[in-house]
This record gives sequence, structure tokens and C-alpha cells, in this order.
Amino acid sequence: MRIVSLCPSITESLVALGLAGSLVGVTRYCVHPREALEGVPRVGGTKNPDFEAIASLAPDLVFCNAEENRDADVAELSARHRVDVSHPTRVADVPPLLRRLGELAGTRDAAEGWARAVEEKLASARPGRPVRFAYLIWKGPWMAAAAGTYISDLLETFGGVNVFPAGRGPWPGTGDEELAALGPELLVLPDEPFPFGDADRAYWERLLPSTRVALVPGEDFCWHGVRTLRGLDAAGALLAEVA
Repeated sequence: MRIVSLCPSITESLVALGLAGSLVGVTRYCVHPREALEGVPRVGGTKNPDFEAIASLAPDLVFCNAEENRDADVAELSARHRVDVSHPTRVADVPPLLRRLGELAGTRDAAEGWARAVEEKLASARPGRPVRFAYLIWKGPWMAAAAGTYISDLLETFGGVNVFPAGRGPWPGTGDEELAALGPELLVLPDEPFPFGDADRAYWERLLPSTRVALVPGEDFCWHGVRTLRGLDAAGALLAEVA
């Protein structure tokens, strides 16, 4: 099978399922695992795929994600190729997603093993006391991950309570005054999609002196699939530090 993946976390999961040799095209953001992806043609980005390059690869299947890839691009690809679109918004969505990848790509046994590993780790998760948190994803303007997103659910698994409810959409804009008024006990600053760093942490520590401000690897908190195993460990450890 010839596969194109337009979502970095799906690419990582496909390699884990033993499909590195089937990948004929990935995005420039598909960077893990690096060695397995060396030499695989790059077909643009997640938001601007190169349709002609993809067509020239004659894929049997194109994997997309409803958040990473734009609706118009998915529609264009679907007119030419067999396309699968996923959109996990909860940790519990990941095992079925892995099983679907395995079914579509012919690696059911490997997929089942990974799916069960996620289910077992999720079942063993023990929430601590409720910790009010905010997770920023962008700067200029400030934007956060609201309840109802995969990121939020990962933290809620261990007792996190998102200060941004789901009613404002998945990625609400915010500002200094609102965040100060919401008073999160934990403010999470990932290194992607916006590369927050020490200066950002210092800024928020001055503004929110009673808040624990944490810099984290964004991939562990927003990539789904096999990466969810690391995400659960990272989220549990982060909440335990505050609780």
C-alpha cells in the first residue's frame, strides 16, 4: 500500500505500526521518528499540501486530520484519492483511531497492541484534586485550548479543570486581564504551535504571581496516537506537581 500522511501525529503512529516502508509522502512537519522518515518525499505543509506532488505519488490512501488540514484541502484531495479524516477530541478516542489505522492499512495486530496499551494506561490514571488550569497555544493574540479539545481532556484525566469552558469554541482568544481574573493555578506554555520560552514564562510569572507557570513539550500534549502514551505520563506528572 502507498500511503500519504498529512498529519504529523498520524505519521508517527503509522511508523509505529510498521508502515514506514509504505509512506510515499509526508508533510514538512512530520519529523518523528526522524530516521524512519529520511528520504520520504515532502508534499507541502499541513495547511498547504502540494496536490500535484501528491497525485504524482499515486497514493492508495491519504490520511488527514480535521484540525490539522483545512476542509477545502480535504475536499480537493477526496476528489482525487481515497482519504481518511480523523478528529480525536478525547483521549478515549485514540484507541479506536489506532484500530482504524490498522484496519485501513492492514496492520491490525500491531494497532491492537498500541490501542490496548493506551486503554490500560488510561484505565490506570488516577485524578488528583481539581486543579484550575489554562493552556495557551498562541501569542499575538493570546489563544487558549478550551474544554472539549484533546489537549484539555488529557489534563482533565488527572483532575485538571479548564478555566475556559467549551462554549467559546475550541481555541478562544484571551488577554492579560481575563487570565488574571480567571486565576488559574497552573498556566501551561507549550513549545508548539507557538514556541513559548523563558521570556514568556517570566512575563506570566510577574502577572500571575500565585500561578505555577510551566513550559512543556507541545508534541506530548497535542499529538495523538501512539504519542498519547507519553502525553498521559506528561499530563499526570504536571498535575501532580501542582496538586
